[in-house]
Amino acid sequence: MKKFGVSLILLCMMLLTGCVSKEAEEAYTAGVQALEENDYDAAKDQFLALADMGEKLPEAYRGLGIAELNMAEYAQASISLSKALLYMETENPRFEQDVKSYLAISRTRRGEYSEAIEVYNELMLLEDKPEYYYLRGKCYLALKDMEKAQHDFDVAASNSADCELFIGIYQAYDSLQMNADGSAYLEKALELVAEDDYYSRGLIHYYLQDYTKAKEYLIQAIKRDNDTDAMLLLGKVYLSMEDTANARAMYQEHIEKEDFAAKAYNGLALCDIAEGSYDSALLNIQKGLAYEDDEVEQSLLFNEICVYEYLNEWDNARAIAAEYIVKYPTDEAGAKENEFLNH
Repeated sequence: MKKFGVSLILLCMMLLTGCVSKEAEEAYTAGVQALEENDYDAAKDQFLALADMGEKLPEAYRGLGIAELNMAEYAQASISLSKALLYMETENPRFEQDVKSYLAISRTRRGEYSEAIEVYNELMLLEDKPEYYYLRGKCYLALKDMEKAQHDFDVAASNSADCELFIGIYQAYDSLQMNADGSAYLEKALELVAEDDYYSRGLIHYYLQDYTKAKEYLIQAIKRDNDTDAMLLLGKVYLSMEDTANARAMYQEHIEKEDFAAKAYNGLALCDIAEGSYDSALLNIQKGLAYEDDEVEQSLLFNEICVYEYLNEWDNARAIAAEYIVKYPTDEAGAKENEFLNH
């Protein structure tokens, strides 16, 4: 899961709450520092202590909500962020916009797409940003309202020159196996991305399933910039080309160069699965899970379910699937797997 950091414009901002005690300022400063260091347990403790003091309540609940959001505690994050808005004593559009942006994310992560759409509607009244149309479009897509999703995506695309937004729209369609609907946005992204942005060009060609061109661009990115993200993506390209030997080499190289290698271990597990080496796949999945990387944990757990199925270890597969659907309730693939295992 993407980490949601504290906005720099608000780090030292006093929200019109008047004078506060030294203890409150110390708790607030410590909470902000913990967020910056990704120490979310410590951040929660500091912001809870600040809230208990009854001081800087909007900031306290905002910080608490961000910590909970990063800990995948989405229901509680929504409550905390709503309290941050509730305790605002005077109008502050910048603070309101900031908190509602996090609130919309927490609603979306919990699968509360209609509620998230309401928040994005409010955000658009504060600022008409292409990003809000894009994110609201993803919510409509999740609700299978294809017409409204496409409308929002088109509005976002017509007002943005950010190639990542176009790639994101494609990824949203791709997640629902609607690649054809998203391919036009990829073509637009290719027009926008710089000629020497080898990674982005490689990514776009990967999605376009032009693996030869994707490989060429990613090799250039690695040679020029020693780009470890390009190594991971090139591993995926090689896997798509059924070249597990070179895919494995890319993932191993990433592990050698990066301390945080959960994605690479997930890639090695996929190589193992492709080769039928299921015991090795389980070992690599466990190595990946040990990093506690929220961004890749979902994929690791899903792959673990599949490996136990390949091994005919149905009890283990059911146990992981039960954990999976609790943690990722909106994932249709996980729900189908769990249903299959319990019939």
